[in-house]
Amino acid sequence: MHIYLQKIKFLLAPLLFASIAWSAVQLNSVVYDLEIEIDDTYSVPNFNPEGGTTYYNPMVFTTTVGGEYIFENYASELTEGTQDTSLLIYDNLEANFVVEQPLIFNDGPSVGFGGGQLNTFDGFERHSEPFDATISLSGNTTYAALFSSFSPDAIGVMQVRLTAPGQIYSTDLVAIPEPSDTGLWIAMIIAFFVAFSYMTIRRGI
Repeated sequence: MHIYLQKIKFLLAPLLFASIAWSAVQLNSVVYDLEIEIDDTYSVPNFNPEGGTTYYNPMVFTTTVGGEYIFENYASELTEGTQDTSLLIYDNLEANFVVEQPLIFNDGPSVGFGGGQLNTFDGFERHSEPFDATISLSGNTTYAALFSSFSPDAIGVMQVRLTAPGQIYSTDLVAIPEPSDTGLWIAMIIAFFVAFSYMTIRRGI
């Protein structure tokens, strides 16, 4: 009996430790669901070699902690149904947006540069997929994130999920909603599962 209990503890201890560690990471993450409107408020004419106008929407935000930030364009309703979207991030708020090279660029899950990404950008070669970037940003730093499409004359709405290692602040055009509390619920579910499993095994003994 004693040996059996020791085996149970041996199996449960790593599971409990892993669960707590994973939950701590989730609790420290903050998820923002953004609705980005792309209209004629901001635009750059004659920039795209394919012609037309490049429309974009900037969001100025300030980080509170450094680490990995995930920008995922999970849905879009843009001109002619294009899914070709791009993320440009500047740390110079006085830059000539779009025209000047950004600090970080992402044009899809495997296309971009800066922020810890592999440099896989190949000029104006188009990729008909939404941006999906995992990038490194510094703490207590102000950036401008530009949401755009290099499909000529594309306007409409993008749905973007931003996962940050800590809270961010923005008073710009795109409102930052309250962070999701999914991490807390996940942590509670895992803790309940581990406790329930342990009690079930003990009753079986």
